Amino acid sequence: MTMLSWFSADLHIHTVLSPCAELDMGPVNIVKAARELKIDIIGITDHNAAGNVVAVRDRAGKEGPVVIPGMEVQTREEVHLLSFFPEVKQLQAFAAYIRERLPPVRNRPEIFGDQVVVNGGERILYFEEILLVNSVTASLGEVVKEVLARDGLVIPAHVDRGAYSILANLGFIPPALPVAALEIARPEKLPDLLLCYPAVGQYPFVSFSDAHTLSQLKGRFRTYFYLKQPNFTEIKKALQGEGGRKVVIRQGPGSD
Repeated sequence: MTMLSWFSADLHIHTVLSPCAELDMGPVNIVKAARELKIDIIGITDHNAAGNVVAVRDRAGKEGPVVIPGMEVQTREEVHLLSFFPEVKQLQAFAAYIRERLPPVRNRPEIFGDQVVVNGGERILYFEEILLVNSVTASLGEVVKEVLARDGLVIPAHVDRGAYSILANLGFIPPALPVAALEIARPEKLPDLLLCYPAVGQYPFVSFSDAHTLSQLKGRFRTYFYLKQPNFTEIKKALQGEGGRKVVIRQGPGSD
């Protein structure tokens, strides 16, 4: 019988594909930093795209960290949603759905930054020409439906921020919206958040780095999952509190 163990996780990391990320956020540096920081599980969540997930996974290899396929979607309501999938094939199908709903606006690298797709060795494969940081035409509910249809899970991102947050933009979380957890950028402010939005207390909370630079991977806080194995299925069970699995937020190395 497999015993439960604690695994550290950072499931909100941007690569060089996100125009707002630094150009050193490639697979080699991300994997190296994760190993040095003893992060067991990482999620690659570029804006409205998934072109570098395989590269990071290939770089991590069997030594780790475990890479969870993901994406940060900006819905029609300008709400950021973290979406995660069991396998790359489900993510790629979802990425095609999102691609079709991105406005046909070309990126201007001199303004927004480069959007670079690379391989595991950081060889440039191509530059993404469509600007990725716009809202897609799909609504919050439509995006969540598409994620769940591909066996994924959804976590509204940085719900305590004043921009691109489901609470800031909608003022509440629709009761029928099937989200797995809520990401909070500043866990020390959770009591204040619960005071303003008591209904969010029914959800589990996680806190990830939202790293756009290598230094941000240190994180002031770190999320830990109590799992049998470090994989998508076990994370989903932990968020549901199944079989003794659980999730907690603790101080991270960047809190010093």
